[in-house]
Amino acid sequence: MIIIPGPTSQNLAKEVAKLTNSELARVESKQFPDGEIYVRVHSELKGKDAVIIQTQNTQNNAIVEAILMCEALREEGVKSITLVAPYLAYARQDKKFNAGEPISIKALAKVYSSICDRIITINPHETHIEEFFDIPFIYGDAIPKLAEHAGVKLVKPLVLSPDKGAVALAKRAAEELNCECDYLEKTRISPTEIKIAPKNLDVSGKDVLIVDDIISTGGTMATAISMLIEQGARTVIAACVHPVLIGDAINKLHVGGASEIVGTNTYPSEVSKVCVSTIIADILNGE
Repeated sequence: MIIIPGPTSQNLAKEVAKLTNSELARVESKQFPDGEIYVRVHSELKGKDAVIIQTQNTQNNAIVEAILMCEALREEGVKSITLVAPYLAYARQDKKFNAGEPISIKALAKVYSSICDRIITINPHETHIEEFFDIPFIYGDAIPKLAEHAGVKLVKPLVLSPDKGAVALAKRAAEELNCECDYLEKTRISPTEIKIAPKNLDVSGKDVLIVDDIISTGGTMATAISMLIEQGARTVIAACVHPVLIGDAINKLHVGGASEIVGTNTYPSEVSKVCVSTIIADILNGE
């Protein structure tokens, strides 16, 4: 097996290569003045099982880079191609919300299915997207690692998901921490006022871990954190697998009262404190 580090995941690729006892390829990448992308793999590839590790936090460029790397590997006669996209761009557009829209991940799934032999990702927004792929679609789970990281700072832990749809994430984190879990529910008190509180549990005196797959703008999460503190929570940690954190999202969460913000390096950011290399390595090793 040879690990091909995409431009967005060079450190992660190095860690995975070490954990899988695999060769690490040398990859050159650059952008021409007109914006076109160039990649070249400077390693012997013929007959090898190639694993591209390229997260898609830069989305369009990262997607094109992955496509070009797949083509380069095929041209050099590799035995197989696995594309590891820890953050899989466009996965949130997993159904048609309005007339005239594409199902974006379905379109990309057709491309990936034609250029590689399997795809690996971490905590896709919806797991049903695997039906769009004609190749094996494998996903790892970083929630236990997030819970383990946060758990050392939680004395009286309680895990919450930001809504009912993400309660499965909260359950997995709660299993790791051996504590209760719940989901946040919005209640409209008046036309201008809403209340956000756990559906069934009391947060008073608890150290709360809120977990989600993605934090993007952070607005709703910040409001929830503020209300949980008003309801007596001792501390609140905001955790997510993919810390997209657009604009001033980090500041919003801190002002809202988060004692810590933690994410993984599927989407490299200043809060990416949990590494997913072992998750990827275990999948590649067949564990």
